[in-house]
Amino acid sequence: MYRTQWGLAKPPFPSGLDLKIFYEGMNQRESLARLRFLTDHQRRCGLMLGQPGLGKSLLLEVFAQECRQQCAAVALIDLLGLSSREFLWQLGNQLAAAVHIEDESVRQFRQLTDRLKENQLQGGRTILLLDNVDQAGPDLLTHLMRLARLELTSGGGPTLVLTANATQSVRLSEELLELIDLRIDLEPWDELDTIGYLQLALVEAGSERPLFTDEALGELHRLAAGVPRKINRLANYALMTGSHEPNELIDLATVQAANQMLSWPDPR
Repeated sequence: MYRTQWGLAKPPFPSGLDLKIFYEGMNQRESLARLRFLTDHQRRCGLMLGQPGLGKSLLLEVFAQECRQQCAAVALIDLLGLSSREFLWQLGNQLAAAVHIEDESVRQFRQLTDRLKENQLQGGRTILLLDNVDQAGPDLLTHLMRLARLELTSGGGPTLVLTANATQSVRLSEELLELIDLRIDLEPWDELDTIGYLQLALVEAGSERPLFTDEALGELHRLAAGVPRKINRLANYALMTGSHEPNELIDLATVQAANQMLSWPDPR
């Protein structure tokens, strides 16, 4: 295993979500600030857009944790592949509402609305973080619009935060887009953020020394185009490739060889 070769306690670059190595780059800070504005001012709905691999799901996880620490009622749901009944059941389950999977969606929605009213009357905030809205079916989207339009009391309804692939946002209806109070665009990292993230991940994995040359770091950023998921994958392959070589550091040639293994087109 390359961990022994590089003196690591664990693999540094995960393929899934890992809150321990969340890196708050410039764009992440701006996005979190906009999310806080939405919830602090009790706005109705926000839409976060970005290409796949930029970390929309991880950012929602980080924001959900922050909101829970502030005692808000939070539901975080991936809409991919969900029916409207499954969605309402998951939502009710996370908000401690009396919603059952076998109930008809009309009853589920009524029970959910009662729970939202109860929470608001108790002075609580309700925040619904809904991932992959561009993958939701028509029935589910109708429920989302109903939730976004809820006026429970004079204080309004819950705050919804939706995420979508930027290239798939055309699938969203005009009715839903009209409900959006704030758009949040998640962008790729610049080179400094890429390097900062790689250093954080390596230290978290137990590294006590640099493992990449400066040229290798720059090339890794360029080839991955600043996309965190691609950065993780390429850095991981570079460590595996370099573990079979005599070099003490991952150099430019090793990163390029790893990129060839992944068969990514050169963005240059």
